[in-house]
Amino acid sequence: MRRLRLTRQHAVLAHRWAGLAMAAFLVLTSLTGTALAFRDELDAWLAPELRMAKAADADAARLGQAAPIDPFMLRERAERTLPQGARLDGVQFRTEPGHAVMLRATGPSLAGDEVYIHPLDGRIQGLRNSHANSLAPAQLMPFLFKLHHSLAMPGHWGTLLLGLVSLVWTIDCFVGAWLTWPRARPAWPRWRQAWRVKWRAGWQRANHDLHRAGGLWLWAVLLMFAWSSVMFNLRDPVYQPVMGLAFHFDDSWGSVPARAAPVTHPGLDWRAAHQAARRVMGDMATRHGFIIDHEERLLLNRHKGVYIYMVHSSLDLRSTIGNTAVMIDADTGAWRGQWLPTGGPAGNTVSNWLGALHMGHVGGLPWRIAVAMAGLLVCGLSVTGVLVWWVKARARRHRPKPLARKPATADKTRAA
Repeated sequence: MRRLRLTRQHAVLAHRWAGLAMAAFLVLTSLTGTALAFRDELDAWLAPELRMAKAADADAARLGQAAPIDPFMLRERAERTLPQGARLDGVQFRTEPGHAVMLRATGPSLAGDEVYIHPLDGRIQGLRNSHANSLAPAQLMPFLFKLHHSLAMPGHWGTLLLGLVSLVWTIDCFVGAWLTWPRARPAWPRWRQAWRVKWRAGWQRANHDLHRAGGLWLWAVLLMFAWSSVMFNLRDPVYQPVMGLAFHFDDSWGSVPARAAPVTHPGLDWRAAHQAARRVMGDMATRHGFIIDHEERLLLNRHKGVYIYMVHSSLDLRSTIGNTAVMIDADTGAWRGQWLPTGGPAGNTVSNWLGALHMGHVGGLPWRIAVAMAGLLVCGLSVTGVLVWWVKARARRHRPKPLARKPATADKTRAA
């Protein structure tokens, strides 16, 4: 049996057609990712009527001196003003000065699933449907996020498609880097030229060099974005099995199955669940040796029948977002799962770093600017790659065809 031998030409063809197949997807996700690096700021600017806490004129002075009301009372007041049967499945403990509190709602006859509540008096400022495909200013940032994560497609098809694109992108990072290694010897001095751009050699050569050198200089960043995208979209079927070959994971967070029917009236009300969750979190802090800085939120997952209690701790990578969490049973308060940003199994720590780097949640403003610039550069690499293919394809079309060989004439001596 003849064994298949992969050659450099095979790698060239794979890189070419993978790049062409991915180009449109990478341009879309990179440009939306550039905007999403400043998602909160842009959203507050585009939808101030939702995001910013504004008091009525008559009450501005009084409310300006007031403190936020009890978060449990805030949830109760807002829920009472919603249509019958609607529920707010969260309590927000940490609030930003001057900003509204956003809680997610479920139930019939709702204009949206995001409810924005004034933190000082509990009145609802507005609702937003985060699933709507709309370019209206108040809907733009949620729509860009949907495009970035799932192409704004219904169901899981968009998520799966972008996951496959990310997987091909990850593999192509290695193929593309290998293709820059010269075949001639000595290789190292020649490879140094691959990191440079010959600007004066004409636009076609400069474009080719930009594509090659840009991919090399950005290689680690490209791989980080590619593989973290696989983590977001193909975590269970691809990312975790591959990473599990080298790292251990704590799977308790995703191991709680859905109940046969959503919980409508949990055994623990919100205040009782809060007390139970604080006890479990305190035990977890003692066991793992971390310090709790402040509380973030308490959520109810009715499908799984658990409360999710989140705090900001000394284990968190993000300075403004608490991601240390514990799950407790909604009826008994028993521990059901946990999430440690760092300080736990290596697989969870590496994954949290990948997610924080991808979303610009570490490194402050400089890294967010770098993430936004990386999005523009990925778009540029995709465009230069398509131009490289177009130039070569056009040259092949205009290449003179070799003259056909005339059939050999009969041997005249045979007649003799």
